[in-house]
Amino acid sequence: MSRPTLVENLTYHFTNNYKFTSINTDKNTVESSVSIILRKIDLNYEVLLIKRTVRKTDKFSGHMAFPGGVKEKFDKNSLSTARRETKEEVGLDLEKDSVYIGRFSDYRPVNPEANRFIVSPFIFYLTNSKVHLKKCPEEVDDAVWIPLDILLLNLENSNRKGLRYDKPYSDNVFEYKGYKIWGMTGKILYAFLLEIERYTA
Repeated sequence: MSRPTLVENLTYHFTNNYKFTSINTDKNTVESSVSIILRKIDLNYEVLLIKRTVRKTDKFSGHMAFPGGVKEKFDKNSLSTARRETKEEVGLDLEKDSVYIGRFSDYRPVNPEANRFIVSPFIFYLTNSKVHLKKCPEEVDDAVWIPLDILLLNLENSNRKGLRYDKPYSDNVFEYKGYKIWGMTGKILYAFLLEIERYTA
C-alpha cells in the first residue's frame, strides 16, 4: 500500500480532525475571504502569496497576502468569495484547476483601521500546477510561489514581539528572496504551517 500524499493527509485532517474557529459578525463587519493555495512542483510543495499593489484605498496596500478580498452580495458564501477573488486577482480558476481541502480559522486584523474585517481562509490544492497566473495590476503587484520546506525551516525563528498601536503586539515574520510576510498574513501562515507540520516530515 502506498503512503498517503500530503494532500490526502491534509484533506482528511481538515475534513475530520480540524475544528476551525469562527468569529461572529455584526452589522459593522466586513466579511472577506482568502485562499491558501498549494501546488507541487517536482517533489516540492509550494504556497502562493501575492504582493498587493500600493493604493490609498487599500488598508493592506503593498503588503504580502494570500489572494482574496471582500465578500459581495452576489457571493453565495465565503468559499465562493475566496474562489471569485482569486480568479479576479491572479487568474486561477479554483473550481476547475484545484481540489478543495478545507477551511481554516477566521482572523481579525489588529490594525484599528481594519479591525471591522473578518478574514476567512480556505485551503486549495492546485491540480494543474503549470497553469499561468494572470495578475490584475490594479490589485496585485507581484505573485510568488514559496516552498513549504523553506517556510517550515523558519517557523521557530518567525516570532516577533513589540509595541504596535500603543499595545503589546506579536506576529510572525517570514522572509523569502526579498519578500517579507508579516502582520495578519504572517499569523495565518504560521498557524497553518504549525497545523500541517506533522504531515510534511
